[in-house]
Amino acid sequence: MNKDTLKILAKTIGIISALYMFLIGIAGMSSAIKHMGAEFAETVLTTTSDPFIALFIGIFATVLFQSSSTTTSLIVGMVSSGSLTIAGSIPMIMGANIGTTVTNTIVSIGHINKGTEFKRAFAASTVHDFFNILAVIIIFPIEIFFHPLQKISEWFALQLFGRIENIEVLQAKSPIKVAVKAGAEFIQKFTFDNDIIYLILSVTITFLMLYSIVKLLKSLVLKKIEGFFDQYIFNTAIKAMLFGVILTIMVQSSSITTALVVPLAGAGVLTLRQIFPFTLGANIGTTVTALLAAVTGTVSALVAGFSHLLFNIFGILIIYGIPLLRRIPLALAENIANTAISKKYVPILYLLTVFVLIPLCIIYFGR
Repeated sequence: MNKDTLKILAKTIGIISALYMFLIGIAGMSSAIKHMGAEFAETVLTTTSDPFIALFIGIFATVLFQSSSTTTSLIVGMVSSGSLTIAGSIPMIMGANIGTTVTNTIVSIGHINKGTEFKRAFAASTVHDFFNILAVIIIFPIEIFFHPLQKISEWFALQLFGRIENIEVLQAKSPIKVAVKAGAEFIQKFTFDNDIIYLILSVTITFLMLYSIVKLLKSLVLKKIEGFFDQYIFNTAIKAMLFGVILTIMVQSSSITTALVVPLAGAGVLTLRQIFPFTLGANIGTTVTALLAAVTGTVSALVAGFSHLLFNIFGILIIYGIPLLRRIPLALAENIANTAISKKYVPILYLLTVFVLIPLCIIYFGR
């Protein structure tokens, strides 16, 4: 084995190791925020019957939980227990889709001093935000007045309920998620059970690993990696979307899946237009967790789970299927990324305004 081969092997192992630590950092960050805000989020989820306020409760609860899968699974559980109606759960599920994208934005800020690299990373993270926001703007009023998601989901649930077998097999835990959770729990031992220390340590690990991944990717025959993605995975929108679905089902978190492509965008391995359909696939993949949580519950719980799936499918068909609408998230992501290069406060302001201040104000003043 020659020296060049050893270098490539060492860098490949380095990327895999950094990627694992990056996932541990994301998991630790999510866990710490979840511990600090879980009780408040659970209380908030049951405080309103107004669908508009419920939408923003879904956003804010998911920011606190750092996982739309957690939020939607909790919502499904509340529907199953009868503490939340199906009609009340659907706006919250829509809001969860928006709230889950906060992780991407946080990860992209790790590139903030890198100029063009930050521009690519920030655009890659916010295109997911803008797609989900546009989907809510289009589908939310239709659902409020005509209830198509609820009606179609009820039909599907009635057809399938009681016919699902081997639930234990379906609910098998992802080995990737198990490995990452074990790593995060190991890191937590050094935090003296303090959530703030755990959060700081996790954020530090995430950003350090993000820097390492980008640096290693750039040095590890970038053109060959780029060629592999172009030729086999991201060469068509359908392939990219399917890859997003499969990968998200494997790790059981769209936050982790979409956060993974942010450093690839920053390094120039993937373009914004290649990443866009991948994130839409992640939207579909993340609905599996809530569906699995629903199959052991009631028909109502299954309706809530199906509503999440149908919302994402309809969003893709409407927005990605119509070229004029498809360009809107891309244009908005590129514009805000261009602005953020010269005005470094924009990403922080955007993050706080969209995911914290607006939801909190609407929840507080609307109650």
